[in-house]
Amino acid sequence: MAIKDILAVVDTGDKDEQFLCDALAFAEFYNASLSFVVLSALPSADYALTIAPPYAFLHDYTEAVEAKQERIAKLAGASNVEVRTISDRPAVIFTKAAVSARYADLVLFGPADDYDYPPIRRETIESILFASGRPVLIVPNGHKPRAIEHLAIGWNATRESTHALRAATAFAAPGAKIDVLVLDAKPTTKGHGTEPGADIARHLARHGFASTVIPAYADELSDADTLVKVARERGAALLSLGAYGHSRLREMILGGVTRDLLVGAPLPLLFSH
Repeated sequence: MAIKDILAVVDTGDKDEQFLCDALAFAEFYNASLSFVVLSALPSADYALTIAPPYAFLHDYTEAVEAKQERIAKLAGASNVEVRTISDRPAVIFTKAAVSARYADLVLFGPADDYDYPPIRRETIESILFASGRPVLIVPNGHKPRAIEHLAIGWNATRESTHALRAATAFAAPGAKIDVLVLDAKPTTKGHGTEPGADIARHLARHGFASTVIPAYADELSDADTLVKVARERGAALLSLGAYGHSRLREMILGGVTRDLLVGAPLPLLFSH
């Protein structure tokens, strides 16, 4: 399905002007409708009552939301952009953001440093991935959208990487080069088969893509850094990954590719679950 309805997620901070511009340019390139959702996480009631009078607490948060809405409207100019706000406790924000994402083709985020509250950004991304069924694209600052003639996919023969492949092909130009990155892969009867990456490369070729299997090895780098490094060395304009092939709890405790890459990278990262 074509990308015609985009949701960009921001918070009430003022560090994300570049991302706001990037999201507008992205939507213009795809001739897509763009909606911004502003996350405004409210502290618990006991915090508000002990630290500041309730009226001051609510006034500050209302002002921050209004200021962000004005900034977006000013940057958007004559563009037909919708701005919505989710103001609530963090746990409720995550659920509401995932529901909003179901009504978009794609959800855009900027890098973690563009947000005043990176943990809320991360949890929102995770909620969207697990509960919306929509892909998330994290774009680096200054990203210039263009036709994707060359992309990479991190392939581990799981359901999640299959979803990542499907999402990535929506971006790929006809006949695009697709590098199938297989990280420290071994033959197995339950996924890769006798030759890791070969089956999915053949499938891509049947759809007219120029697919190449690229073995990658995480020696001195983390798995996440290895995938990004190889994708950049290959000249890929986008790296698509299946998110949370392991459980979220396991990645929280032990770390993992998804958790490591949610902060962002020097090239666009497309996540699907």
